[in-house]
Amino acid sequence: MSQQTRAAPREVELKLAVNERDLTRLRQRLARFGDAETFDVDNVYYDTGEGLLRTKRMALRVRRIGRRWVQTLKTEARATALSCRGEWEVPAPRGRLDVRRFPATPLADLLQAHPDAELRPAFRTRFERTIWLADDGAIEVALDEGEIVVGERRAPILELELELKSGSRDALYRLALDLVGKGGEALALRPAVESKAVRGYRLAGGDGAVPLKANARAIAGALTPDTTLAAALRAVVGRGTTLLLANVANVDGAADPEFIHQARVAVRRARSAARLLRRQAGWPAALDRDLRWIARRLGAVRDWDVMRAQTLPALLAALPGNGETLSAEVVQLRQRDEAALASAVADPRFARLALRLLRWADSPAADGGTTLAAEARRRLDRLHRRLFASAAFFVALPLEEQHRVRIRAKRLRYALDLFAAALPAKAAARYVADLAHLQDELGALNDAAVAAPLVRRLARAARLDAAPALDWLDGRRQQHALRAEAALAALSRRRRPWG
Repeated sequence: MSQQTRAAPREVELKLAVNERDLTRLRQRLARFGDAETFDVDNVYYDTGEGLLRTKRMALRVRRIGRRWVQTLKTEARATALSCRGEWEVPAPRGRLDVRRFPATPLADLLQAHPDAELRPAFRTRFERTIWLADDGAIEVALDEGEIVVGERRAPILELELELKSGSRDALYRLALDLVGKGGEALALRPAVESKAVRGYRLAGGDGAVPLKANARAIAGALTPDTTLAAALRAVVGRGTTLLLANVANVDGAADPEFIHQARVAVRRARSAARLLRRQAGWPAALDRDLRWIARRLGAVRDWDVMRAQTLPALLAALPGNGETLSAEVVQLRQRDEAALASAVADPRFARLALRLLRWADSPAADGGTTLAAEARRRLDRLHRRLFASAAFFVALPLEEQHRVRIRAKRLRYALDLFAAALPAKAAARYVADLAHLQDELGALNDAAVAAPLVRRLARAARLDAAPALDWLDGRRQQHALRAEAALAALSRRRRPWG
């Protein structure tokens, strides 16, 4: 890659999804920035038939703005709410694509490696753009209203883009929070992860949205042994918030329950890391309450998904009869909790929470400080001791204390993921495998415990006797408690990777 490519111009932009119901009030707030400029924008995006540019996270377009034609190349490492993309823009005489005008860019490198690649129109976006200048011209505010077009297929565009022209990135968050506002007049301007190009590619391919996994690699994969605790928590919170936003954007009516599961995991990982590192990282405790709020909404729907996919089939097999009635009630009760979740995601409270999380994650960590490598042993030792101190005679423990053991096992697992960069990989993998087995048994035990109140709700709704089902669940809990005790014993014998 050439020096010119490495020194590519950068576009720093925060994109906000706009709800139709908020549009009038949003325009009123934007009017305070003074006169606006409005014009029509027509873009044609290009790619090869095999989607070569898409796979490399590039977007190449020819844009008509009034009588002016430009062609633009954008690159992005991965989906983020605050995008910092490479951007090259050059004239497009007579509206024709001319890739020779991008000589020292990733596109030139890509086409050189694929000399037979043939670029062709992939999709189109058409929208009306209204632009204001905020903060004395430091931020360009653009409201886009229109659609993505692929043949007869359409997808709406209604979003607000805040592009930084000068100054610090914090100004983007500050302005976004100001536009959201507070109280009864607040607007649900939720940070949007997907660009128009990503949405256009998906529409062109006829693809549905795919849940983004919130696993250890996705959340903490970029950490190193020398990462400070303050920087590590910012990385986990920032990536976790991005994955939360990406997944909840598709929860309303989505057929795949994995969106909700991955959104919930993203929240759990962020909360667990904050609990572990808050003192060293300057974590604002005020964020905890709203994180718990959205976690509860996600958890309510996820509990029904587990009930429907795992617990209910086994329950009906053990206790035949009334299967159709109970299954129908599960669907109906889940829909109620899903509607509550969708309402929460569309609420200004969630928009403010996401912006505050992103803003904190993007704030600079203090210089110096303890590193992951320096702190791993002490932190993991303490979590390990707490787990086994609470797990003695596990089978005989009350349900509430068994639940505490499950939570402590999960915290140890998330901490291992966080400190993984500072641990020997093979030893950590063996330990995590045993810990994962323990978590599976504790999770199954917990699923049976969570299912009990859900069964009571089902029985009341269907006017059925809940006693046989509750007895069956109690037996299932006892089975998994015995297996969890054996898994605890096996884990206690496993050599700890942190020494």
